[in-house]
Amino acid sequence: MEGSWYLGVALALLGISIVLGTGQLAVLYPPTGVETSRPWGTEGLEFSSTVLNSVGPSWPLTHSNQAFLPLVERGFRLTPPAHLGYGANIAASDHVISLTAMGFDWAKGYVKWQDAGSGPQYDWTAVDNQLREFVPRVSHVLLRLDGPPPPGVGNPPVSAGDLAAFQAFAQALAVHVATTWRSRGLSTIAYEIWNEPNLGDEWGGTPNAAQYTALLRAGYQGVKAGDSQAIVVSAGLATTGGSRADLALARRLYGVDAVVPDLTFLRNMYKNGAKGYFDALGSHPYGGPNPPDTPPGSATGPIYFRRAEEQRQVMLDYGDSSPVWATEFGWVLETECDLGEHEWMEVSEAQQAEYLAAAYAYADEQWPWMGPMFLFNLDFATVYWYRECDPMRWYSITYRQNPYDPGNSPVLPRLAFETLKAMPKRSAWTSYD
Repeated sequence: MEGSWYLGVALALLGISIVLGTGQLAVLYPPTGVETSRPWGTEGLEFSSTVLNSVGPSWPLTHSNQAFLPLVERGFRLTPPAHLGYGANIAASDHVISLTAMGFDWAKGYVKWQDAGSGPQYDWTAVDNQLREFVPRVSHVLLRLDGPPPPGVGNPPVSAGDLAAFQAFAQALAVHVATTWRSRGLSTIAYEIWNEPNLGDEWGGTPNAAQYTALLRAGYQGVKAGDSQAIVVSAGLATTGGSRADLALARRLYGVDAVVPDLTFLRNMYKNGAKGYFDALGSHPYGGPNPPDTPPGSATGPIYFRRAEEQRQVMLDYGDSSPVWATEFGWVLETECDLGEHEWMEVSEAQQAEYLAAAYAYADEQWPWMGPMFLFNLDFATVYWYRECDPMRWYSITYRQNPYDPGNSPVLPRLAFETLKAMPKRSAWTSYD
């Protein structure tokens, strides 16, 4: 199927070359992200005889993003149908206004199971406080559900009673959000079930893919019972690499003793019946110090953006063509702070801006299976509840000079904010007409 599609495109390009009077055949380099089961088809093919300067993007072509536009350089481009969404992880929900200023259309918030309580009378105050800020400004929201569990529920939640409690919680949350917020402008609601369960501290014990899959199933069934239109996303896995040296680095990087390699964990999820219990696979393809187009075999360290491609291959190995959502990704800034095990990943402010924009460009052209992408993060350097040298502050694309005195310290943009604001966007979730 894939081969016949490429042959058809090549013949079409030969014809166009003749019609344009060039007498030459432009060389076609097909996108590496095309899958044999889901070629883009001719509906994504756009031709132009104009030169690069007249058809290229309005933002500067740099080292990283030049590689994403080989067809433009030949006077035409091959573009898949729009499939991305543009989002960010947000610390303070009222800062969503910065998100919309960039032209982004998704917001990500957080729901702690412990905050909501054990039911049946749940406390949705934290949920409503976030959505009250989000929904007037964006109509697409991802909420991450995670622990710790409320009193009376195991940590990790693995017993039959624990799973039933989580299913009831997920169902009640889905009902509340749908009935309260859809009428106020919420178009799409998605739920990410837990966070990085291949790390011991995140899971609450020794990571176990079978146990997490049981929780995922309970969450999926609860959400769908409460709101059949809601989207369920599996937990983004912490990228770890697979070698002994990689895992040793991952233990130091994440500050945990128990780590299961992300690809191993994902395979074991499928072996334990995860397929069919999520609508999209969550991924955390952080870039490390590497530009986003860096091939896995050439990356410095085990953290690289194209890890998502390797996770995608595991999905295909198990016959799963569901989309992938990048629920976290980003690059950490160099700083005078000692960021400990994050030091080796530091990039300059200019590199952070370039790599984030190039990551969206790469995914747009190369990964037709990628859905919304949530950069990490929008504003963690603007709030007072992270210490000054917490690495999460240095992923942020906005900041305050003094986050401990917000009344006298306005939110300021970093270069990445302005770059992403100017970046062309092709969202599958928003009309730009």
